[in-house]
Amino acid sequence: MPRRANLRQSRADQVISTTTFLRQAELAGNLKLRAGRTVVEVTSLDRLYWPDEGYTKGDLLRYYVAVGKTVMPYLKDRPTILKRYPNGIRAPMFFQHNVENAPGVLKTVELASEAGRAINYAVYSDLASLVYLVNIGAIEQHPWHSRVGDLDHPDYVVFDLDPHGAPFASVREVALVMGEVLKELRLTGYPKTSGSAGIHIYVPVRRRYSYEEVAHFAEQVSERVAERAPRIATVERRLAERKPDQVYVDWQQNARGKAAAAVYTVRAKPDASVSTPVTWQEIARGFEIGDFTIKTVPPRLIKKGDLWKDFFKDRQRLPKLKREM
Repeated sequence: MPRRANLRQSRADQVISTTTFLRQAELAGNLKLRAGRTVVEVTSLDRLYWPDEGYTKGDLLRYYVAVGKTVMPYLKDRPTILKRYPNGIRAPMFFQHNVENAPGVLKTVELASEAGRAINYAVYSDLASLVYLVNIGAIEQHPWHSRVGDLDHPDYVVFDLDPHGAPFASVREVALVMGEVLKELRLTGYPKTSGSAGIHIYVPVRRRYSYEEVAHFAEQVSERVAERAPRIATVERRLAERKPDQVYVDWQQNARGKAAAAVYTVRAKPDASVSTPVTWQEIARGFEIGDFTIKTVPPRLIKKGDLWKDFFKDRQRLPKLKREM
């Protein structure tokens, strides 16, 4: 056996810590990674995932391990819809709802589909489970809005500001209008980039509201935003009925079984952009989606900390809304 093959074999049998993993100058071949008390095999680390940027599967795993302690509170105990890119962002991808024969590192929960079929959804439990899912090609993390202990009551309201071709400056402007509306309702909104083209605004809530109640509230708030900024904001779902520069204020993600791109998730987009918490001041000053990537977010976290660190401590009560005249 050639010397290089022998070296790769010895590395594949070696168990290394996350600290050692992050210090590796080169991530190639296969390794066994100890994440907490669990050992997870990570494979084909030198497989190219972002051809233009030269980022590999190893670079992606390095990012998730680096931000693991920060991202896990937003994922833990939530079912997920897997969006798998086993050969990188330019190769065919597929969605996976049902996970059969899950390994010990991965918990699942059995739920019924609309047709009544039993589906085993993957559930995030710890860093090891996240590493396993990323290793099988789940570049992006799309958790449910509720957790396995109480799947009928979401933890937050989500507003998705989707430009669909509108200028990103308009997205930021609509976000600021949304912030004003929420402030008038004595609610705190937590903004983040979608990591794709838009901005998400979350409102953490007490786990007492049904998905229907949360969706109804989100619809009313979205309508207020569209009424206040009709030139650049709309709740019209049909593309043909929207003006080219209008941002779609999407409230319909607030449904049981829906999943949005998680905070700190990498997106299968150019530059390996990341869905990143931002401040209202940053939105007002201006930034671009490409400012936040797997290369820039870890040092940003070191400098600024987690801007959403109080998110789950800030569970808010939803007010009763009357239609504005």
